[in-house]
Amino acid sequence: MTPHSQIIRLARSGSPERAWALMEQHGLLDSETDERSLTLQARLVKDRAKLAEGTERARLFAASAAIYVKAGKIDRRSYPLINAASLSLLAGKSAHSHKLALEVLAVLEANPSEAETPYWLGATQAEALLLLGKEAPARAALRAAIGKQPAAWEDHAATIGQFELLCAELGFDAAWLDPLKPPTSLQFAGIMSVAQGDALVGGQVTSWLEKENVGFAYGALAAGADIWIAEAVLTRGAELHVVLPCDLAAFRERSVIAMDPRWGPRFDALIGEAASLQTLDFSAAPHGPAIELGDAVALGMAMHNARQLCSRHHRLRIVAEGEDHQRWSAADTTLIKAKRAHDPIHGDAEPEIANTALLFLNGKIEQFPTIAEALQFATNGGAAIDLLPVTRGQIPPQISAQLAAMAECAEPGQMLATHTAAHALFAESPDIRIENAGDMRWSGGTMPLFAIR
Repeated sequence: MTPHSQIIRLARSGSPERAWALMEQHGLLDSETDERSLTLQARLVKDRAKLAEGTERARLFAASAAIYVKAGKIDRRSYPLINAASLSLLAGKSAHSHKLALEVLAVLEANPSEAETPYWLGATQAEALLLLGKEAPARAALRAAIGKQPAAWEDHAATIGQFELLCAELGFDAAWLDPLKPPTSLQFAGIMSVAQGDALVGGQVTSWLEKENVGFAYGALAAGADIWIAEAVLTRGAELHVVLPCDLAAFRERSVIAMDPRWGPRFDALIGEAASLQTLDFSAAPHGPAIELGDAVALGMAMHNARQLCSRHHRLRIVAEGEDHQRWSAADTTLIKAKRAHDPIHGDAEPEIANTALLFLNGKIEQFPTIAEALQFATNGGAAIDLLPVTRGQIPPQISAQLAAMAECAEPGQMLATHTAAHALFAESPDIRIENAGDMRWSGGTMPLFAIR
């Protein structure tokens, strides 16, 4: 992978600081004639501006626009010019923005094939029209562009995020963008003690997925309702992301086959078609704390995907008829009721196991009941954090070694988290930012790290 490709990937994954560091490392910030490097630099400055406020926000937007203009002069391409036009508006320079928008339309008219894809051609035209105050033609152009490449979700998200900023600046109602946003990200779960199929509930699930425009689903695949939902997700062509509370073999044996061996082939087929598989490998079995943590991670992944795509998330849970569902009631949760085919099977109680936040700071590990409490303790960063079921407060040696290795990777003032800890925290505190901090190679293998900000 080239440095430019790495930087783009990091920027899109929400890691602007790491992307900037990579540009510095490869000397890409010093170029005055490399259009690609200049546009990447401008993109990262724009990302910083979005996180800033007041005069600093306007200053950074203006700085980004200036870099885009510099890039646009090299080969008079629409991509840097349209960004320069939009960011000039956000920096308070409406006349300059208007001039650049007209130039963009002239470039596209002279060379319609100049844009990278049919989508970007239409989206760029739409953005220029919006900057010129031509709202109705801009709406039509953007809808047409999305129609040409309806599954280019990341591209759509980038455009819609920019359009929302522009509409706010221009005083336009941005509600028309809502139907154009990428599909909903879903976290799902359900009861296990159901029949192999239920036509009524299956129809309700299918209708609900269609109504909510679900395109991405995150959850486990326990026997029963989990599998019902997952199969419906794949049938509608959406992505299935599986999050298991323990390793795959143990989960299959205790949460699938133990209920009814007939669920096994359906589970295997879903695993084979899943877009991704995440397991909480340090849980020996699918006990209560591990299941609770797996649900939190799945929810965090759904929420984070929705944020990345400028879309929304929702939760779907299939519950038993006639039972108390109060604990599942929430504004972002839909409940569908199903009949139990038999009494629920309760696993062995695990009173000595509890989800525990482990914080490695100043050479030692501290334990906390929640990850939020651990973060409050580590106010200055420079630490590593994980979240996992712990038995009687005893930390496995491998986890201790992993946290120590993570802490060595942390930059001064930086908090690094495992995938589990980062996404469970995001489910609880969506105001935080989690950024991909790259992969760590250590004695236990290779694992992704996430920076918490």
